[in-house]
Amino acid sequence: MHQQTTAPEGGMQVISEALLTAYQHLGAEHQALATETRGTSAKERLGTLRRMKQSLADASIQLVQGLELVATVHGKQALGLSGQASQDADGKDYFSLPSLVDAGENLFGAQRHIAEAVRCLGKAYEPTQKYRALAVARRPQHMSTVFRGLRAAITALRTELTTRGQGDEAAECDTLTGLLDQLEPRVCRPVPAQTSGPTADDVTTAILADPTIARAAADALKQLTNT
Repeated sequence: MHQQTTAPEGGMQVISEALLTAYQHLGAEHQALATETRGTSAKERLGTLRRMKQSLADASIQLVQGLELVATVHGKQALGLSGQASQDADGKDYFSLPSLVDAGENLFGAQRHIAEAVRCLGKAYEPTQKYRALAVARRPQHMSTVFRGLRAAITALRTELTTRGQGDEAAECDTLTGLLDQLEPRVCRPVPAQTSGPTADDVTTAILADPTIARAAADALKQLTNT
């Protein structure tokens, strides 16, 4: 008889919630790129933006497919369905007929889709020689949530794979986490804080200390008075 290897309850729930979060927050970035694409006419720049937008769409497809497989694993675990074969007259496994797909195989499939989603994100924000400045998130807060969701899903997936004794596949999760750690700081650059500018005392001190600044200030006041 087929022996199941079960993972801790809740693991699939964590993975699915994290992937769903990543998937849902990807929409704001894709929307921003779509808007920017419609307002761009320069041919090379337009090509870069279209490639970025398509790569995000590809990443979303991979996340959806990964989510579907995670849901399949969760359902199989709940129902106790994983790799069972038909039986012969003596109640022994009968492999001349198709067997159920092992839940672990579905989990490996989910991992492959998640890995491809990460690679699609890397492709989306790969700098080009001419338009390097485009390779940043338009919605950095949303994209930070995407990266956090992916990282949480991959961490939980690693635990699941380790529990199932799949060390090689678990090690692949470490590689994916490393890619995310490299990508996020470059893509989700923090917006510089706006400085308040010089105070009135600073302006007065500068005028008194430098005649050139004093003349420039006087000219500016004349222009302001004449407007």
